[in-house]
Amino acid sequence: MAQTTTLIATARNEGPFLLEWVAYHRAIGFDRIIILSDPSQDGTEALLDKLASTRAITHIPRKEQAEIDTKGFRNRAYAHALTLSEVQQSDWVMVLDIDEYLNIHVGSGKLNDLFAAMDKLGQTDVISLSWRIFGNAGQTSFVNRLLLPRFTRAAPADQVLHEKHLGVKSMFRPGPVVRIGPHRPRLGPEHRNGRTTTVWRNGSGKDVTDILLENGWALTEDTRGTTLAQINHYPIRSNAVFAAHHLQKPSLTGEQRPLTLAEHEVFNTNHVVDSSITRWAQATTTEIKRLQSFAGVQTAHKNCVQAFQGIIKEMLAQESQNPNSPVLDLMNPEAAQAIMQQQVANIAAAPAAPESAADMQMVDPNDLAPVWLADLRRSQSKRGWFYSDDTFAMQMTTRSSDVLIVSFDNLSDVNDTSLSRTTWGYSFYRDEGWSHMGVMAYEKHWFRDERLFNFLEGQVKTGIFKRFKQVVFTGTSMGAYAATAFSSLSPGSTVLAFSPQSTLANDLVPWEERFVSGRKQDWNGRFRDAAETVKNAKTAFIIYDPYCDPDKRHAARFRGDNIVRLKSWYATHKSARFMRRADILKDITRAAVHDTLTAESYYKLYRARRSLPWYVAGLTDHLIEKKHTKLAAGLAQYLHANNRHGLAQDIENRL
Repeated sequence: MAQTTTLIATARNEGPFLLEWVAYHRAIGFDRIIILSDPSQDGTEALLDKLASTRAITHIPRKEQAEIDTKGFRNRAYAHALTLSEVQQSDWVMVLDIDEYLNIHVGSGKLNDLFAAMDKLGQTDVISLSWRIFGNAGQTSFVNRLLLPRFTRAAPADQVLHEKHLGVKSMFRPGPVVRIGPHRPRLGPEHRNGRTTTVWRNGSGKDVTDILLENGWALTEDTRGTTLAQINHYPIRSNAVFAAHHLQKPSLTGEQRPLTLAEHEVFNTNHVVDSSITRWAQATTTEIKRLQSFAGVQTAHKNCVQAFQGIIKEMLAQESQNPNSPVLDLMNPEAAQAIMQQQVANIAAAPAAPESAADMQMVDPNDLAPVWLADLRRSQSKRGWFYSDDTFAMQMTTRSSDVLIVSFDNLSDVNDTSLSRTTWGYSFYRDEGWSHMGVMAYEKHWFRDERLFNFLEGQVKTGIFKRFKQVVFTGTSMGAYAATAFSSLSPGSTVLAFSPQSTLANDLVPWEERFVSGRKQDWNGRFRDAAETVKNAKTAFIIYDPYCDPDKRHAARFRGDNIVRLKSWYATHKSARFMRRADILKDITRAAVHDTLTAESYYKLYRARRSLPWYVAGLTDHLIEKKHTKLAAGLAQYLHANNRHGLAQDIENRL
């Protein structure tokens, strides 16, 4: 006979993650989900109200919770939940946080499969399931995409890296319970003193009553078990999410003690792959779509995402004032990837574990599957292809027929030899839902390859570009040359080129002395001069630093009614990176794609540069080089007045 189940959670500033969490736990079989909220900054309560109107959950906001003398909003909410008749009448009750997912290994992965397995073992009153800690998978930014398919790197199954990894979350029969805690329930005295028989099991069905009956929040390395089920715990999600939730003051969590930077290191475990929960990706997506079909749900979710993005943006702007900010260090994607790869390497170098314990896949960091391949396999966008040649490769993913982005690698990408390498801008284009053709370079050849020319022209013959309403070619530096040059393959396209070279042909740009490897290429024949081929584009945005003389000269070679030159002062030859640091690169790209980018809107966005230490340093260099010492001193005074004393002191030292 089916057993009724209730899931209890508290929520504060968890808006962007609620839909997936609710949809997943409904998919695996929870009959009732009760979420008790505390006042939030990101729209959590509004989304919960909309979900409650669909009857997918019961939402109990703070004002409807009983005033109970206890510390912390979670404990107060749990105490209120225990008084509810729907909780008391359930066969089983479970408490989870929004960053925790019940992952059942037995049977088809549903609750009834777990109960059936426990029933075979005999009496069971409480099931305490061990955490499996999942790290950031090398991801630093917050993106509005499903969590489960993206975060599949976890702590080893057969090793305990830290005692804080040993925590449990519990499912229990509510009758004997006198208090609910975040990790386990507290049972009445007749159960604790043994007068009423109680059986407490772990995630493998082993009896752990003697360990947990009285107290405790964790099991030991010897007593934990995950054969039947585990709790996928995502305490990091991405570094930006972790910083927003825990490192700000006050923290978004509202907990008495948010996690610290040291605990980020403890929980950021990416040593092995555990993708067992991703079998639920399709069912979760289907339920999300169903929920979004109800009035107001999708809009409320989008509002949460936008609010959370704003919170992160404001946090990073504040942290930019601190040259020693640990938050900004966390936002370094190269460092995050390096940490992950070192963890994988450490596990690979460790002595092999007994075969019975090695139940999760371990991979070499150089052999990690690229995210675009995982997306083609696991996301809704399953149409695409990959073509590899000696000096280049191309990857295509078809999503929307409205927009196709064609991006080209830059010089720094050439040094990435890993299989996990993605095409330039892939994650952003995917998150926007745009179709994407990414061209990767394996050499510093400036895309001067006859085989590449032939392949691209072959794609034109298939009509690939005509399938889309809008085609946008983009790249930076070497990639920007390619974007402007190959845009002729799709007449009427849009070009977004950051710091582009128009050509490296010596007879056309004899003053160009950079890029030795590029100037050695054969610049005869097709696509030799992007300043000519770009004339077939509808609009070509050429973004460059006017104080970088070679870039200024290249920009001047692009002429015509379709050319829009946009200045990126003090960005040097790194306009795209500069704008990404200023958090305006995505906005500029979106505007170009949607035909709303103008010189006026661009320069309005570009005002954000003023907060960048990079910009301040460039402006200072310019003023000192031109001997405008009074202006430089005035800049230092301005910075002091705006509490940016470190930058001001640097200028004064130089003066």
